[in-house]
Amino acid sequence: MRLLIPAVALTAALSLVPGTALAQARGTTGGAQPPGATAQASKDEIKLDESTALKAAALEARASALLANLALMQRQAQDMQQELQKILDERKTLIQDAAKKVNVEVKEPLEWALDNKGQRYHRVVRPSSQPAR
Repeated sequence: MRLLIPAVALTAALSLVPGTALAQARGTTGGAQPPGATAQASKDEIKLDESTALKAAALEARASALLANLALMQRQAQDMQQELQKILDERKTLIQDAAKKVNVEVKEPLEWALDNKGQRYHRVVRPSSQPAR
């Protein structure tokens, strides 16, 4: 069984946002302009006063930190998903081995729930998703 984790959304966010931030950062480098480009550059850039420039730099730093945290969370989610898959595989093996010992057929290991007090697994009957007639 595979659990769906919103890693797809995180991947999409990480793939779209860094490119935008990089494009914005490149536009504000303030490098030397070729002669005759001053008329064109004035339409393609926004001059900031000192206070606004500090606020913009702080926002960019916060956005970069947030993107780094999202990347870390995505990696952690992937690690957790892999660990859960290992646990489910071990649980399946455990249930099947225990069922063989007592001669019980296990079609779907996810139908079984552990009863800690009785130290046994019980088959859990879940309602079907089809409407009753």
